Amino acid sequence: MKSARGTHFIKDQYPDLLKDESSLSGGNCQTAAWPVNIAESVEYVQECSEDNVPLTISGARTGIAGGAVPMGGAVLSTDQLKGIVPTSVANIIRVQAGETLDSIQDYCKAEKPDLFYPPDPTETTASIGGTVATDASGAASYRFGSTRNWVNRLKIVLPSGTVITVKRGEYKFNKGKLKHPCLGLLDLPRLNKPQPVKNAAGLHVVPDMDLIDLFIGSEGKLGLILEADLILARKPHSVTSFAVFCTEDQFWELREDLINSDLPLRELEVIAAPSLSFLSRNTEKTFPDHGNWVLFTSIDVSSEEELDITLETLEMLLEEQGISSDNTWGGFDDLEIKRLKEFRHLLPETVNRIISGLSSENNRIHKISTDTAVDPDLLRQYYGTMKSILEQTGVEHVVFGHSGQGHLHANLIPKNTDQLERSEKAVELIAAEAVKLGGTVSAEHGTGKLKAPLLRLMYSRQELDEMDRLVKEISSC
Repeated sequence: MKSARGTHFIKDQYPDLLKDESSLSGGNCQTAAWPVNIAESVEYVQECSEDNVPLTISGARTGIAGGAVPMGGAVLSTDQLKGIVPTSVANIIRVQAGETLDSIQDYCKAEKPDLFYPPDPTETTASIGGTVATDASGAASYRFGSTRNWVNRLKIVLPSGTVITVKRGEYKFNKGKLKHPCLGLLDLPRLNKPQPVKNAAGLHVVPDMDLIDLFIGSEGKLGLILEADLILARKPHSVTSFAVFCTEDQFWELREDLINSDLPLRELEVIAAPSLSFLSRNTEKTFPDHGNWVLFTSIDVSSEEELDITLETLEMLLEEQGISSDNTWGGFDDLEIKRLKEFRHLLPETVNRIISGLSSENNRIHKISTDTAVDPDLLRQYYGTMKSILEQTGVEHVVFGHSGQGHLHANLIPKNTDQLERSEKAVELIAAEAVKLGGTVSAEHGTGKLKAPLLRLMYSRQELDEMDRLVKEISSC
């Protein structure tokens, strides 16, 4: 097993191991290992447990909440845990933790061309271990839900070094309690109110849920995910995508029309003002002059006849809002759809690039963003409050996200320490407003190190203590 020791040696030879997309500074560790199989992974976890050394799990490091950034102790990288194999069930594949979303789709194209893996987080180089650990989602979760819906089995090494396999349907909680041959008697935290539908803040808690769902989204607190059996879906006849350039009022009206339509929407996204002007200044892209908002949608189509109906319906909805087809970019084949997807992802990628440069000049600067969500029916009201808070900071910012799920990302770009502090306060105010409306402080990226303090806005001290209690109980198994 490849390993490295020494804080300065690791920092010099493996600097990428000490950071992720959050640009959080201060990462360091004393030891690191790159196991290539389950046995080596278990061995390293057991060593850390016996020596009482804190262990950070490092996947593809695409996270933006600082979860993969070690602050001392040891690091286990899943980079070398590779392998994808079929199972006895045609639409389920077994995937090692270090495989990426890209590699899974490549496997499907080669081995199972009629199937695909639906979860669609923005960063396709994300590792499967990381996406399961954070219950990652993305644009397509409007139709398909989060990663949780597509995991049938997990192999996990607990913090003690014990290996368990958890298969969906084998063990279920009954009114918050479950007896497991290895884990013993588990008692879920008692929450004052149900968690939001789309939520990645804290442990997943539903009184009668499946045991596997406790581990999905637990951000590594309950163990290292070694492999996952993933469920594949049948590909639609085709997918067609659109980017509609519009005014703010047109966006909200068109969004409502699409939600209420019979169209099989895969995603319903937004880029809000002043994001297009931001992209114009920081990239070489040009955009239609009509409006400073963009509505993205992708629609699954089952036949050529349904495609015709889809196009006719969309054209009618655009005409009702006074939007010309000249202000709409359409994607009807794989290449066009890829270009539209790249355009949608260009905004967060540009923000990350700028933040990375600012961080190199001032190591206190890091990614400042929201991952909050509210009931979709309350999104327009929530956006109004978010906009007011952002404008009061005086800090450059952009807003985009998953409008169909009431889920917006506000990204702030602080240029100095004073702006950083104002940005952090704004994120807290925005998160508090989401909780006030019954939403979450983190809907898809987890809390990591950067957003962990926001948990106190969403849960009581007693609820957080009960989550910590369950983590400790499982860690000692």
